[in-house]
Amino acid sequence: MAFTVDQVVSLCGCTKKQLRYWRETGLVPPSGGVTENSRRLYSFQDLVELKTIKRMLEEGISLQKIRKTLDYIYDATNIERPLSQCKLISDGSSIFQMCGNDGELIDTLKRGQFSFCIALDSITHELDASVQELASDRELFIQRLLSADEGQAG
Repeated sequence: MAFTVDQVVSLCGCTKKQLRYWRETGLVPPSGGVTENSRRLYSFQDLVELKTIKRMLEEGISLQKIRKTLDYIYDATNIERPLSQCKLISDGSSIFQMCGNDGELIDTLKRGQFSFCIALDSITHELDASVQELASDRELFIQRLLSADEGQAG
């Protein structure tokens, strides 16, 4: 499936001027083929990348930071189309690439400085299990004390 410039503008919410600039600077060149009258078409993957850029811009991430992120990912990995193949997370000032399922984050604007994510649900479950074990141990201790008291009284 291929999309014209007018369709891309409508689907992604970017302007024709933005689209032209991103194409001319190589940020997202159209990869969906060419029409009979030599107009270039965009693929669905192109649309995903363009919509990702648009969303990042709407969230206050500068185009310079987006380009810097892409440069890092191109240099450090074999990922060809990061904006449609990577999980990217931002705190508004930096952009992180999520690697694997272990919560490891790479700060793309600091050229690969590792960060980490702490999942509160696993901490909560771990603490809950420890508290339950502690309550069980406490109950067992109290029962032993009461049994020992009964044995001494009788």
